[in-house]
Amino acid sequence: MKQVGLLALALAMAVPGETYAAEGTQTRYLLGPQDRLMIRVHSLRRSMGEAVPWVPLNGEFSIGADGSVSIPIVGQLRAAGGTTSDLAEAISQKLREAANLSEVPSASVEVIKYRPFYVLGAVQQPGKYEFQPGLTVLQALSTAQGLARASEMSSTEREMLSAGGDIRTLEAERISLEARMARLAAEISDATAPIFSEFLTSRASDPRVAKAMQEETLRFTTRRANLLAELEAIEASKVLLQQELRSLDEKGRSLDRQIEANKRELRLVGDLLARGLTVSPRQIAAENTQVQVESNRLDVQVASLRANQSLARASRDLIELRARYRREALDDSAATRSLLDQNAARARTAELLLQNAEARSPASVVDSEEVIPTYRLTRSLPTGSATWVATEDTALEAGDVLQVTVPRAQRRGQGVPGQ
Repeated sequence: MKQVGLLALALAMAVPGETYAAEGTQTRYLLGPQDRLMIRVHSLRRSMGEAVPWVPLNGEFSIGADGSVSIPIVGQLRAAGGTTSDLAEAISQKLREAANLSEVPSASVEVIKYRPFYVLGAVQQPGKYEFQPGLTVLQALSTAQGLARASEMSSTEREMLSAGGDIRTLEAERISLEARMARLAAEISDATAPIFSEFLTSRASDPRVAKAMQEETLRFTTRRANLLAELEAIEASKVLLQQELRSLDEKGRSLDRQIEANKRELRLVGDLLARGLTVSPRQIAAENTQVQVESNRLDVQVASLRANQSLARASRDLIELRARYRREALDDSAATRSLLDQNAARARTAELLLQNAEARSPASVVDSEEVIPTYRLTRSLPTGSATWVATEDTALEAGDVLQVTVPRAQRRGQGVPGQ
């Protein structure tokens, strides 16, 4: 009797957790992230006739977002995409290798909580729900409280109005930003006029677009005219400074000639004074004249130095004015580009919100007894996600996304338009 009991126990431990597929079908449940598992591992001691549990390995484990499950001693094991049997076998083999065992331990894996499935579209309560084996599309629709009814869609109408208003506001904002980008690009490249993008030129008949292009062209013309006026003013000051320098240079040469003449006169007066042919007051007068002329020459040199400094400052102002004009355009361009990116992201979000609201709008949802809803099922496969049209009897799998839409005023028995 002891051997019979031992054999039965060994057979029980050798059977891993089964999938939820009904007998006779080929569907197997493939594990995925968010699945919660019960793992049990035992080793059979034949000499004692009993099964010894691996306590650290027995318990509940969750499959992480990367598709792996972390198990003590064994470490990280890939679980997503495989069955419970595949994972049980991998645990046994890894444990045997890690513990250097002569016999393979017995492992069983059972899914105790499946990852959720999702329902969206024309249902009363879109969201995520707990998956149960054997779930069909019709049962999933019931879980989401059935089709949305027109009498309950006032909030959806508000969502549609809000999303539509957001889209129009964002489009107007984009028109303004695109026109501004064209102006800034022209300022950066020192062009003579803005070149507007195809987004604007293709909508030139739109009054909003025409106004934005006109305003930015006027702004460009005004800023460029102001820049050119400032540049011309600085150039004019440079011309005046150059003329002043030429005048000071001429005056300096004239004073140099006068200084030389005064020096000759001083030498002559000195000779005459030495011979007693003149009086000393004449020499004093000549020396005073020489001092005055030399002082005037020094003033001319100082004035020339200041004029040269002003000329250099004017040249520097020219460079700084052009650099500041371009730098401001570059900074504004970067900020505008960031605003355009944000505008595009908000526009995509508003479009998605509008599509979702339209799918549940009163215009497309009528009494659930009179319509034939369309079911689209999206499922993650090893090769990527796939979407197809499902029926009410189609079986769902954990992680599926069910989208429910209702054609406008389509009633049972009328058929699908175009068919």
